[in-house]
Amino acid sequence: MLAAGAEDVQVDATVGAHSVDVLWRKGDRTGVIEVSSAPPELTRARVLTAELRSSGCSEVLWICPPGFWTAQLPALGLDDFAADGCEYRVVGGLLTSGPGGVVTARQSACELREFITGWVAEEMAFGCRDEHTGGWATVNDWERHTRTQAAVIARQRQELMNQRTALALARKATRDKTKQLLRLTHRLERAEIAAQQQADDLAQTRRKIADHNRVDATLRLTVSSQRSAILHWQLITWFAVLVIITFIAAGLVLK
Repeated sequence: MLAAGAEDVQVDATVGAHSVDVLWRKGDRTGVIEVSSAPPELTRARVLTAELRSSGCSEVLWICPPGFWTAQLPALGLDDFAADGCEYRVVGGLLTSGPGGVVTARQSACELREFITGWVAEEMAFGCRDEHTGGWATVNDWERHTRTQAAVIARQRQELMNQRTALALARKATRDKTKQLLRLTHRLERAEIAAQQQADDLAQTRRKIADHNRVDATLRLTVSSQRSAILHWQLITWFAVLVIITFIAAGLVLK
């Protein structure tokens, strides 16, 4: 690390209440390296990382075996902790720019010495791929990743604005249709009231016509009875006249 440009490097140093494996400084940067030959316990490692950062160590690196935990911590996975000639190879925890500019897991191995050199020179940095996972990549890869994410966010923001506009138009159309439906419902209610009024008037008119028909039938029956009575009286009158004429004629004959 001194050869890579670090100004001060301490092994088994103390930071606050914790003892760290490697502590290095360069300018206003302070970094810590924690080495774990066994898979780290995630909860403890996260707590320790947070406490070291709060103690002024802005950059923390865990060196451990490869596994899923390298994406959960600012960690690198080494393939062998007893490499010949200290040629340690990093096989996990590294990211590289993928299709479209988004960083993806790096498939090829990297020399730990090469990573340390880039890290001290501020060419390598740790970043988050999403809410839960992260990794180490070059600053240029992170810049492309950030630009890609910014473009995706801008596109999603525009899509969201378009969706909000479409939703607002749909809501306005729904309100207009609701108002139109209310007006039509009100008109229908008024038409139903008018139809009911007309039905009531029609029923009343039918009742009046039925009453008139009954009165007409009664009057017709009365007229028919009176005609029959007049006819009877006429017959009686003619019979009486004939009788009187008969008596007169008989009297004249007797004289």
